[in-house]
Amino acid sequence: MTRNVICLSPDMTATEVARIIAERGVEGFPVVSEGKPIGIVTGWDLLTKVVARGVDPNTVRVRDFMTESPITCSPDDSILEVAKLMAKHGVKRVPVVKDGRIVGILTPYDILIYRRITEHADLGH
Repeated sequence: MTRNVICLSPDMTATEVARIIAERGVEGFPVVSEGKPIGIVTGWDLLTKVVARGVDPNTVRVRDFMTESPITCSPDDSILEVAKLMAKHGVKRVPVVKDGRIVGILTPYDILIYRRITEHADLGH
């Protein structure tokens, strides 16, 4: 999983989110309130729910275009379990939550890297 996850506040504007996407090169962020995950925002959300609809990005708040109640997993869940969650729910980012707090995030890229590492290790290289 990726640690040190950038989390958004539901009070941030779409413009602030776009800046973070541009600066960090990351396209999906958990939205937290009081440290707990309440939603997730992606670049696609920004494009389809703000830009395409002509909503003012300087005034619309994350809470108005985030996907609520994100699919999450535990640090104890297997990679296979998380991959199945992603496929079942059609999501590409799954926050990893321990004791109600985000400790990381998993993406298909993380799963691919894990698979490559374990394949390599299994070959005895």
